[in-house]
Order: sequence, then C-alpha cells, then structure tokens
Amino acid sequence: MKRFGLSLISSFLAFTAGLVTASSWDATRNAVAEPVVVERCPPGQQQQQIGVAINPALTEAPDRQYPFAEGRLVLVPENVNLKSESLHYDINVKYPQITGDETPAIRRINQQMKALATAKYQWPLSESKEEIRRDQERLPGTYNSVNLDYEVSVATESFLSIFFSGYSYGVGAAHAVQESESVNYDLVSGRELQLPDLFKSNSRYLDFISEHCIKQLSETAGVPDRLNKSRLAPSLKNFQNWHITSNGINFNFDACEILACAEGDQSVEISFSDLKPLFAPGIPGRFKIVYP
Repeated sequence: MKRFGLSLISSFLAFTAGLVTASSWDATRNAVAEPVVVERCPPGQQQQQIGVAINPALTEAPDRQYPFAEGRLVLVPENVNLKSESLHYDINVKYPQITGDETPAIRRINQQMKALATAKYQWPLSESKEEIRRDQERLPGTYNSVNLDYEVSVATESFLSIFFSGYSYGVGAAHAVQESESVNYDLVSGRELQLPDLFKSNSRYLDFISEHCIKQLSETAGVPDRLNKSRLAPSLKNFQNWHITSNGINFNFDACEILACAEGDQSVEISFSDLKPLFAPGIPGRFKIVYP
C-alpha cells in the first residue's frame, strides 16, 4: 500500500523552487496566527485534506467524529493550525481525543495521543532568530512545515488502533520527510500495547513477520534486489510501526526506509489467519475483533 505516491514526491521538490506551501485542512483558517491555538474541528465544515489520504469510510460525520463502543465513546479530532509570517512556520496537525468517559485509563490515552502529536511540531517553534534569518536569506518566502493527520483503524469496546501519517519540511532541505506512527491501546487498562504482547514468547513471530514482509514487498514492488533487507531483518526495532486492522496486522515502512525515496511509503498486512498459530491466548479475540 502506498499512501504517498510520486505526486507527493513531486510536491516535495517544489519546495526547492521557493514555492510557499501554506496549505491547510481548515480552509477558513486565518493567514497569520502568532499564538499557539488548539481548536476543535467546526461541525459541518468541509475539510481540505492535503498530503494524507484518509479513508472516507473512517470519516462518517462531517466533523469526523467517530462513535464506537456502541456509541458510548466518541473520537473527536483536535486541530492545531499555526502559521507565522515572521517566524516562518506553517503547522497543520490533527490528533484524536476520546470523549464520553473520564476514567484514568481514557485520560491517560488522551494525554499520550496529544503528546505524540505535540512532539511532531515543536521543532519549527524553537528555531533561533539567527536560524530564521539565515533560512529566509537562502529561500525567502518558504516555511518550516509540519502536516499530520490520522486514520482510525480499529475501535471497539476494549481496543483502539490509530495510524498517524504526515510529513515535515525544513527550509533548505532537498525535499520533505514523510513519516508515520501507530498507537494501539488496551482501553480497559489504558496501556499502549507493544508487539510482543500479542505473541507467544517462543513462537519466533519476528522471523515469520520478516519473511512475510520480504516476500510480499519483493512481489508487489517488483524490485527485490533493491529492498533494504537489513531494515526487514527479524528485529523488534524494525517492526515497531504497526496497527491492527479488521483483517490482520499492518506493518508500515516510511519512504526511504526499505526502497528508494521516490517509491514512497510501503506497508504489509498479515492476516489474522496466517498469524493465528503464533498469537498469545485470547489474541485478538479479547479486543472484540472477529476473525476466521
């Protein structure tokens, strides 16, 4: 799967030509906003989605509110829309927050998702005056930019899986950097799940995942000799970016990680049925996910 194709790479290269990317998911945003403002997405407002493709099936309401757990809980998007002409940054970030429950577990999850998103856009806000002056002398009219959005992959009574995806650009760089991150939560305990939590300790699950990813990427990309196989070796650090879908586990690889940057980001989904012999008892059933 490719969320960013050649068209996005082309748009990245446009930065070097001095184009201003002052795009936003909020078409009515003010052009200049010096203070930090966090605002909830206005109900019914049309959102222009730039850079990150969001599955329409995951955005049922006009304001992208996402009810789950039989309507008891609702995921609501929080927007961070910042642009400064004088400090030369343009930030458009979305992250979800759970409403309908104030238990410590849910509060902890909300804090973690907010912290993840906040960390993504701190660097443009902390540039020194000297750095800003130097950047604008080299490429006047350009901006340090951060764009981030998310997809709700699975949301049940006891489990939440979110996929964040976006890009950032630093003035003077050859192109923007595409990046993604996934979070998977046990809603009962409020704990973020790690990949080893899903598998039997002696199952050699990393070997299976590694072999499966190499095989599938070799077939779909059609360039097995150009795969960065060290990045696909059976090591936990290579498979930290994963999220649960209704069919299995999706492993994400950002642009430039396993193929040439122009190939964009890649992902491999391994079905529950293929992983079933390796799962720890009760996985994924205890997350209210039905699979064959």
